[in-house]
Amino acid sequence: MTAEYCRGCGSVLQSADPEGPGFIPETVRGKNSICQRCYQMIHYGKSGKVRLNPEQIEQKVFEAIRLSQTLVIVADFSDLTGTLPVWSGMVAGRTYLIAVNKIDLAPKRTPKTELLDYLKKYVADRFQQQPAALVLTSGVKGYGVTTLLSEIKKATPAGARIGLLGMTNVGKSSLIKQITAAGNSKRQPTVSKFPGTTLGLSNWDILKGRNTLIDTPGLAPGDRLGDLLCPECAGRLVSAAGLSHKLWGIKPGKGIIIDRYLGIANAGDSEAVLLSFVPGRLEFHRTAGVKISDYLAKGPPWLVKDCPQCSPKLSWQEEQIRLKPNTDLAIAGLGWVSARVSETEFKLWYPKGVRLEIRPALIGKRDQT
Repeated sequence: MTAEYCRGCGSVLQSADPEGPGFIPETVRGKNSICQRCYQMIHYGKSGKVRLNPEQIEQKVFEAIRLSQTLVIVADFSDLTGTLPVWSGMVAGRTYLIAVNKIDLAPKRTPKTELLDYLKKYVADRFQQQPAALVLTSGVKGYGVTTLLSEIKKATPAGARIGLLGMTNVGKSSLIKQITAAGNSKRQPTVSKFPGTTLGLSNWDILKGRNTLIDTPGLAPGDRLGDLLCPECAGRLVSAAGLSHKLWGIKPGKGIIIDRYLGIANAGDSEAVLLSFVPGRLEFHRTAGVKISDYLAKGPPWLVKDCPQCSPKLSWQEEQIRLKPNTDLAIAGLGWVSARVSETEFKLWYPKGVRLEIRPALIGKRDQT
């Protein structure tokens, strides 16, 4: 008997285990080709409880890499640190392309050519082998999809399979939706704000049947903020509402808190200027630097609603950092803050285990050295 697959998440459809991947009630079997979990995400915005463990996800990703002649890495423009460097070792010796997705979140005044030049240098500094192409895309707007398909065609022989790789919530499903729409396909993946929507390997015909695209479950490396949170809280970090750009003047001894997830205080002796880029749903609070540690640990209700699932899992790390003007401090899974005007010493509070990166400013003036 030929297995049926959920057209949304790629799981094998089954009616035996309501708690397992691909469950579909027997009463609708044959009428619908989408599992109950995907149906509830699409129509009710519910994430459900079905999850793959990290070992199962890695197994499926490496299976797709083995089956594919060309690889496409989908990275998140708003979280380069958390979604791009981790792939450098996995694509060694392979033909691969990079699609930097969610480019619609970039400030409209920033030229795409400037961003592309920056990203090429960012990749060159972190990947030993360079990609066949780097393309800016938007799974929401459809921007760059035609260019991506053209570059895939150049890099891949007819009949070959292409593995689509990415961390959770980089927008792979939205991008596939645009790719399949370009080929007039009626099949569509499930698109949601929740991490881990794709559970199995899904095959999609692209370029009018010339090639097969293999979609994979999103990896959760464990060092992004969202990897430490429950699906609902992690969903707040998805930049569906856009990136919030705010300019802050921070006097010595003063600081800001970003939601319940980051505190940064001016540890220098002159006013500092920071530009923040984080998901638009998050809250900010100005406060004295000496209060930040207590506020993050105890979570006063006026700051942001406490989550009983996430709060016990977060432990806090304090660190002293120095930022030169026109450099970014990127926090994997959250966004970044950019220092302007002068070099300043900062004290930082962030969840233990989250990856940090200091880099030249992604937006605006930067040090080119």
